Amino acid sequence: MDVSPNQWIAALSNITLSLFALHAAFQLFKDHRAPAVGFFLVGSSAALCSLPLSCAAVLCVQGELEWAGAVLGPALVSFGFLWLSQDHSTAHVLLLGSASLLGLHDWLSLETLVVMSRCSALSSLCCSLTVCLFTANVAGALGSVALSLPALVAPVPGAKAFTSLVAPGAAEGVLKCLLKGLMAIGCLSTKKALGRYLLDLQRLD
Repeated sequence: MDVSPNQWIAALSNITLSLFALHAAFQLFKDHRAPAVGFFLVGSSAALCSLPLSCAAVLCVQGELEWAGAVLGPALVSFGFLWLSQDHSTAHVLLLGSASLLGLHDWLSLETLVVMSRCSALSSLCCSLTVCLFTANVAGALGSVALSLPALVAPVPGAKAFTSLVAPGAAEGVLKCLLKGLMAIGCLSTKKALGRYLLDLQRLD
C-alpha cells in the first residue's frame, strides 16, 4: 500500500503527540491523577490514529477516540487546576458536563453535538485560564490554549456541517497536523505549570 507524504506527516504528528502526552501522563500520575488520565487519553488516541489502517470501521473508531480525547483531555487538565485552587464544585461540574457529552454522543443531532463540543472546550479553557491568570501561571495559560484549540476548530466525527473553521481537504489536514504539534507543546507546558502550581502551594503551607 502506497503512503502519501501527507499521510507520513500526519502519522509523525500523531506519534509526536502520543509520546509527549504519555510522557506527561507518566510524570503527573503521582500528584495529578485527573490531568494524567487526560493526557493518557490524548496520547492513546494519537497513538491509535498513527496506525496506517484502511478499514472504514476502524477509521471511524479512530475519529471517535480522537474527538473524545480532544473533549475530555482538556477537561481533565482543567479539573486538575481547579482542584488545586480548591474550587472542587466547579471542577466536578466541568468534568460531569464533559463526560455527559460523550455519553450523549449518539443521542444528539450533529449540529447540537458540534455546538456542545465547542461549549465544552470553551468551558475547559476558561476554567484553566481563570486559575492560571490569577496565579500568574503563564505556562499553564499557554498550555491550556494549546490543548483546547483542537476541540474548538477540528471537525466532529460524522458531522458534515458547521464542524470546522477551515475548508475541508488539504487545508484541514495541514491544520490538524499543526494543532497536534501545538498540543504536544501544550502537554509539556501544562505539565510544568501543574508542577509549579503544586510547589507554590506547598511553600505556602
